[in-house]
Amino acid sequence: MPNKNQLLRYLIIDELLRNRQRKFPSKEHIIETIQERTGLAYSASAFEKDLKIMREQFGAPIEFHNLERGYFYGYKQKNKKGGMRYEMDNEYRFMSISLSQKDLVALNFAESVLQGFKHSQIFEDFADAINKVLDAVEVGKQLKDSPRKMQDFIQPENATYPKGRKWLGDILWAIKNYKQIHFAYKKFTQTEAEERILHPYLLKEFKGRWYVIGYYPEKERIATFALDRIQSLKISDFSVLYPEKLGFEPESFYQNCFGITRLQEEQVEHIVLSFSPFVGYYLKSKPLHQTQKILVDNEQEFRISVELIINPDLISELLSYGRNLKVLAPERLRQIIREELEKNLNNYQEN
Repeated sequence: MPNKNQLLRYLIIDELLRNRQRKFPSKEHIIETIQERTGLAYSASAFEKDLKIMREQFGAPIEFHNLERGYFYGYKQKNKKGGMRYEMDNEYRFMSISLSQKDLVALNFAESVLQGFKHSQIFEDFADAINKVLDAVEVGKQLKDSPRKMQDFIQPENATYPKGRKWLGDILWAIKNYKQIHFAYKKFTQTEAEERILHPYLLKEFKGRWYVIGYYPEKERIATFALDRIQSLKISDFSVLYPEKLGFEPESFYQNCFGITRLQEEQVEHIVLSFSPFVGYYLKSKPLHQTQKILVDNEQEFRISVELIINPDLISELLSYGRNLKVLAPERLRQIIREELEKNLNNYQEN
């Protein structure tokens, strides 16, 4: 089983070989990319060793294209005239050889998570996602020769994946290369799609859905669009307005935000929440937000504070706790929750 550093290199090699915008990456380009992404030294001999392992242990059909002077997924063989015939393999999926189709439930989720972070320079950002992949690979190895089904051993959450995930690769490429994107966008409330132009800066996942955030010139502001509502997309030749000129910082834009709804003019508020002690166990193992601070933890209540903007995503999350939560501050949030609960109660009033 590969360690985290090895797996990260394999994933980068796999990404480069499947890049539709830059086919047939050279050895030098792959080595340079791996060194940049991992921050570690990487030699030509280590590269050849990685290719050997990917071919032998993962069945990767990696070949060198003599004319293009680069690597690809596919096959090559001499023809009758002594020349070389090349055939691309567009069906190969890295690591799928070790897992059955049913096992790929967990791996597909891990892949979607990795898509959002694989361009980061900081290896630690990959930790959780890589652990998911490693777990999936280990499950596949253990069940590979077993006559019993995966469900007899393990039942991962059967998440559904919105169709918008297919746009991830193109949008990531546009962000990396500072290019605008044009797309047809259809809101749930609309009958016809409308054309949009966006200067993309950031991709973000929330509750299984992917969103692209960027400068929306039609409204002259930062806007968010859901990928599952994009019907067609193309990358423009025009460059984006650099985010620095707008004061947009991807690293901090969602720092004090729960969910995806974020407007630049919104203010961060000090929020105090009182939960039941039982819910407290869950919030200690998985905090509501990274700004969470424990104020009270006893047999009567579990009280925390968070520094967040008040948005619909946060309100929806707080309402999900029902009677196990009481909002203590600020008063504005208390009033919002109270009004929403009253509306909910009215749904159960007899006519």
